Amino acid sequence: MMNLLYRIAIAGTILLGITHSALTFVNYDSFSADAFWFFGAGLALVFAGLANSIHYRLRIKFSFLCVLTINILLTAFAVTLATAVPAPTTVSVACCSVLLWVLGVRCWVLGRLGNS
Repeated sequence: MMNLLYRIAIAGTILLGITHSALTFVNYDSFSADAFWFFGAGLALVFAGLANSIHYRLRIKFSFLCVLTINILLTAFAVTLATAVPAPTTVSVACCSVLLWVLGVRCWVLGRLGNS
């Protein structure tokens, strides 16, 4: 069940990132610096999801250390943003990032114990 939840959190993060990047072309008329930052934030979500997907499949120490760093930074940023701007999208990103962090650690710990 928790593995399924981890896969859902990974897919949700990737989809949020794709949606966020695609909305750049709706929210901005030109390629301004703000538009590039907005697009880049979506790419960051996509890459975080892809890194977690790699960790889910490989379950090696290097992938764990990478996603642990990514997920801690993403969670810190997303929770801070959701606190400052409590919109449904920012809360969704914060929830997905917390799930990625917790479930990524769980995936590593249980994999090390041979219980995954």
